[in-house]
Amino acid sequence: MKRVKLVAARAEKCWTLEQAAEHIGCAANTLSRWELGVMTPSAYYRARLCAVYDKPAEALGLVEADEVIPLTDLSALPKELQTFLHADLTTRLMTLVCSPQASRRHLQHLLSQTIEEFTMNTGHDVTLTRREALRRLAMFPVLLSASGSIQRPTEDTLNQYAAGITACEHLSRGNYEDMALAFSVLSTYVPVLKAIVRESHQYRKEAAGLVAQGYLLLHVLGLHVESPTVAIAKGYAQLAVTYSQESGDLFLHLKALRNLAWDYHHSKQFLHALQTIEQARYLVEHRRTPVSPQVRSSIYSTLALIQVKNGVSATPTLHLAKEAFFAPTNDGEDLVHVDFGGYGRLMKHTGLTHYYQAEHKEALDSFAQVIDPNDLSTKVTMPIRIHVGLLNDQTLTALKSPTRDMEQVIAFWKAGMQGAIGLQSQQRFEEACTTYEVMEGVWPGEQRIKELRDLVVHW
Repeated sequence: MKRVKLVAARAEKCWTLEQAAEHIGCAANTLSRWELGVMTPSAYYRARLCAVYDKPAEALGLVEADEVIPLTDLSALPKELQTFLHADLTTRLMTLVCSPQASRRHLQHLLSQTIEEFTMNTGHDVTLTRREALRRLAMFPVLLSASGSIQRPTEDTLNQYAAGITACEHLSRGNYEDMALAFSVLSTYVPVLKAIVRESHQYRKEAAGLVAQGYLLLHVLGLHVESPTVAIAKGYAQLAVTYSQESGDLFLHLKALRNLAWDYHHSKQFLHALQTIEQARYLVEHRRTPVSPQVRSSIYSTLALIQVKNGVSATPTLHLAKEAFFAPTNDGEDLVHVDFGGYGRLMKHTGLTHYYQAEHKEALDSFAQVIDPNDLSTKVTMPIRIHVGLLNDQTLTALKSPTRDMEQVIAFWKAGMQGAIGLQSQQRFEEACTTYEVMEGVWPGEQRIKELRDLVVHW
């Protein structure tokens, strides 16, 4: 159903879709889908819409009748306690962890919703920052495990680890310290959860799902905190595939297969990569009910760029990826526990596919949809690690383009290298170093390129 109030709010501003989307920080097509009612904005973007249009969610038609709002009973508390709870994210999150929930997945949904809404709420004095709250929530299961003499019900243990994994997912989008903490605590979660898989018949599948989530995050973080070579050798993605199968969660399994395909791709085992992502494609296309557009788009866009590396035309598959991304969404499908990436990842895959097909202009145009080529800022919300990766992709594409511009290449490369060093990402640093070697080959003896060598400093 079309959201008339949302359309009217944009009309009041006299903005086009593109102008409004730029203010909100999303793609114009995404805003169109919200207005048409075929997709519902997340808590983060609901808050952005309210802020940009200066209207409450109700006035924009963004509040669903059956929407669950965490801590709805705050009004029964004294005003002083309400003020504290609104300002202290740690207490709010822990209240959710300790409250009865319909399922672990529902708990993770409420936690993510609360985190996103708190991030956008600047109307109060924040006594504990979002980052501090996430770090505390991530550490909570570790501290409880250290108290080994206290026996806790498995139900409570799973809730605590589900909450910790949610915190780690949000921390993984931040700087090096946050990624390193998330990587470290996840490494302590996994053995405990694997023991539950082995020993508990009742909770085996749920625990296996949390193990798979843990390994998926360890895979992503390991690429940066350790290195691609180490992370791939440790087999995080393969372990995620194994435990996602054990859990029976199709969406975890699809993401694990996608990540494993990336490992094969990075190792230049292109046929294995193609066979793996084709498994995911088969599962997507043979499910009785269609999977969500976000999932289909992610699988198809990954398949497209791997097809190119195997000498297969990727144009039809890339079309499917874009078509799926903008298809009506299934609001009943809760994927908060599995992040397949949004518009930024789609444009990254699209750009890389064009790059592999030597379509450099189309590749740069795709990257420009999410990274401003002039000031190199992001046009949509994305993790820092993805932003820096896109900068590296832009650099290599501009460098290989027949119309390459040295000034532009240098600007892209500097931003990517500085981002890699600031993030202390081993993967992004290696990418930037590889690109620099290509630059030296393209412009041998060029003084300006030689001077860039001083910026190649590992932390």
